[in-house]
Amino acid sequence: MMMRGREIAAVIFDIDGTLVDSFETLCSVFNQGISKYHLAPIPKQILMGCFKKNLNLFEILTEIYSTSLNESLIELCRQEILETYLRIEKEEVKPFPEVHAIFEKLQEMGIKIGIATGRTSSPEREWDRFKSYGLDHFIDALVTSQEVAKRKPAPDAILECSRRLKVPPAGCLVIGDTESDVIAARQAGSLAVAVALGDGDWDSLAKENPALILRGMREFSLFLDVQDRRQGGTS
Repeated sequence: MMMRGREIAAVIFDIDGTLVDSFETLCSVFNQGISKYHLAPIPKQILMGCFKKNLNLFEILTEIYSTSLNESLIELCRQEILETYLRIEKEEVKPFPEVHAIFEKLQEMGIKIGIATGRTSSPEREWDRFKSYGLDHFIDALVTSQEVAKRKPAPDAILECSRRLKVPPAGCLVIGDTESDVIAARQAGSLAVAVALGDGDWDSLAKENPALILRGMREFSLFLDVQDRRQGGTS
């Protein structure tokens, strides 16, 4: 697949907000967790902004409650939120409908699939997640932030994923829904595709000058169909 004069041999995906629809559940669980400590719920818009800045739970809680909670209480809140989320994630958090077809299409086109997530979970847990979705057999490499020195917007996870895929960063297309994803891709030397899901996302993502901005994964699926026809695919 050619894009901006480059031969693309691999596509590296973010997870949350890109492959899976997790933000509604994250916001709900966050407010459930803090309610146990008699804290008022945080508006969804504020939480979404924090998630899209790629802050982890401790950083989000610190940013919001640094003047009202000490570090030990922040850690208790973090644990409560995380434990609740992990309990319900398998039931409530699902891939976007187009993901399976996209992975199939990439495999048919001979393009490798990588995952580079800002999550600090173990890689084993993330492999289990994709196995439960029936998607694990499509994935050639998976890297979580637990495995690298710096989280996005640093390029570490993308560079490590590129190394495991045995594809140079310049031959990788990186797909994510946040400015951090686009910055990390650029710093790695890869091309970035930004997925704008919310009303205010397009302008903020455009400022980082990705190679392409899309309104959701369905548009990426259509993009792949066009690329496949150009290279003579039959599907």
